[in-house]
Amino acid sequence: GTPMINSISLEKERYDALLPIVSGTDLKVVALCMSDEGMPETTEDRVKIADQLINGLVQNNVKLENIYVDPLVQPISTKSTFGLEFLNAVEEIMTRFKGVHTICGLSNISYGLPVRKLLNKTCAVMAVAKGLDGLIVNPLDKEMMAGLIAAETLIGRDDYCVNYLKAYREKKFE
Repeated sequence: GTPMINSISLEKERYDALLPIVSGTDLKVVALCMSDEGMPETTEDRVKIADQLINGLVQNNVKLENIYVDPLVQPISTKSTFGLEFLNAVEEIMTRFKGVHTICGLSNISYGLPVRKLLNKTCAVMAVAKGLDGLIVNPLDKEMMAGLIAAETLIGRDDYCVNYLKAYREKKFE
């Protein structure tokens, strides 16, 4: 497969170091919505950073389809609106920047809380419904994987429910 660079951001030192590596290549790159000002707290700030990153990468010969924007999942235990801000950012990025991908490290959402798997799975399904098309998750978590297969089916990413039916036949929902 094609290597993926994890990750570039608007942090000047990181941006300046990684841009020459990805420029003009077919490498995939995770673009973190973070700047020298720190981690954004609002949807608007995430989208603003995403816009600057995407435009900067494209202007430096990185293909749009090779960009995976990470709007940054932050723990809802530290601020109750972080889940909604993340979900809204995913939707806004996918709407504004056709062809780009979104990705996230999901488990941050539940940091410090009990029954983390429930929050993680619920957030994953909601994020997929908002357009998220890349996740960093444990593929051995059967409940998570079943929820993602069902979500993909419900939003029309599984023509004729082929993947859903295959997973059912393979007993992946048990």
